Amino acid sequence: MATVDLRTRFQNDAVDLDPAMFLDGMAAEALAERGHVVGSAASGLTPLTLDVEGEILTFSARDGELVIERGGRDDLVLSVDRSAFSDLMQGVNSTFGSQMLGRAQLRQGKIDAFIQWEPALRSLLDGRPVYEPGSIDFADRDGSPLDLRRSFTLDDDPAEVGHFLAQAGYLHIRGMFTDDEMAEVSNDLDTAMASAAQGDGASWWARTGEGWYAARILGFNNHSAALRELIRSDRFASIGHFSDDEWVLRDPDEGDSAEGLYKKIGVVEGPSDVSWHKDCSLGGHSRGCCGLVVGISVTGAGPTNGELGVAAGSHRANVVPIGIEGLDLPRIALPTSTGDITVHCSCTLHMSRPPVSAERRVVYTGFGLAPRSGDRGDTRTAEEIRRERASLTDRVTERQQEGTERSMLAANFDLPSSA
Repeated sequence: MATVDLRTRFQNDAVDLDPAMFLDGMAAEALAERGHVVGSAASGLTPLTLDVEGEILTFSARDGELVIERGGRDDLVLSVDRSAFSDLMQGVNSTFGSQMLGRAQLRQGKIDAFIQWEPALRSLLDGRPVYEPGSIDFADRDGSPLDLRRSFTLDDDPAEVGHFLAQAGYLHIRGMFTDDEMAEVSNDLDTAMASAAQGDGASWWARTGEGWYAARILGFNNHSAALRELIRSDRFASIGHFSDDEWVLRDPDEGDSAEGLYKKIGVVEGPSDVSWHKDCSLGGHSRGCCGLVVGISVTGAGPTNGELGVAAGSHRANVVPIGIEGLDLPRIALPTSTGDITVHCSCTLHMSRPPVSAERRVVYTGFGLAPRSGDRGDTRTAEEIRRERASLTDRVTERQQEGTERSMLAANFDLPSSA
C-alpha cells in the first residue's frame, strides 16, 4: 500500500529559539550536513537579512555553500521578533505565513524575494531537497504512464486508488453521494448563511455588486445533521483506506470540522476564489503533511463555475507554497458532478476558478494523519482556533487591498486551456 506521510517533525515540538541558539545548534549542524546542497539551490536567491530585535542574521549563498552569519546587507531586510524568528526557523510559520500574518515586517526589498526562500529554508532545516525540474514522474503500478485525468468510484480497488493518490496527490471519486443527499446539505447551508453575521467569527464574507454575503461557514458540521450523517457513513470512511497511513477523521460531532462554501458570480472583494497554493502555505508542513482535504460537491463544478485545479505531484515537490510560475508539473482540472468528491493532499498545489456561469456550493472536511508517540496535543481551545481563522480573513483582505505581491487571492487566475 502507498503512503503520503511526509512528516519530519512532531506536533507542538517547537522550542523557544533565539538567534544565538540557532547559530550554535540547529544551523551549525544543518550547514555541516546540507550546506553545499542547499547553497546550490539558493544560488539565485537575494541574500536575506533578518533583524531579530536588534540581532542581525544574513542568509546567502557563497561559492556554492549556504552561509548564515551575523551582520546585515541591504538587499532584502525584514524585522521579526524572537517568537516569529523561532517559529520561522522551526517551520511553525512559513515565509509566506510570516508576512501574511503580520509577523515579518519588510524594510527593504520585495516580499516575493522573501517567500522564494521557503524551499531553501525547509531543505536546510528539515532535510527535504529543493525540487529540481523533471525530477518527478508518474507511473502506474505496472510501470506504465499514469493517466492523470483518471477518476474513480468506490468499486475500484483501494490499492489502485491509493497508488494514484500517492503519485498524483489528488483524487476524483464519482457518485459518492446522491442528488437528494446533496439537496439536504444545500438547504442546511442556506439556513446557516441566513443566520450568519459579519464579525461573528464563524463565517467569512465576500462582496459582489449586490453586496456582502456569507461565502464560507466555519463549523458547518454544527449546522447540518444531514452532513454529519454522510461524514459518518461507511462510504466516506472508505477514503481512509486508500493508503497504508493511519488516518483520523475530522469528527463531525466536534468542533469546526467542516466548512460550507458558497461561490457566487462576480465577487469583487473578500476570500472567495483562491489562486495556486498549498494548504500548508502558512506553515506546519513538516508536522502535518500530508493530510487529506475532501471536497464534497454539493453542486457540480466545471470550467465556468468554480472547478478545482491541481498541480499533479506537487505534494512531492519542495517548492514555494503559493504560485505556480515556472513549475513544470502538469496542471489538471477536476470537473465534478453533484455528489462527487475530490481529495487532495494538504501539500498539493491547487486553486479554484471563479464561477462565471453558475454558482457553486462545496463542503470541505477531511482526515489528518494519526498522532505519533512524539506528538503533543494542541492546547488551543476550539474558540481560540476559530478566532485565529477569522482574523486570517482580515489579513488576506488587507493584503488584497494593499496589492501585496503573491496575494493568495486572484480573481482572474485560471488554468491553462490545455488542462
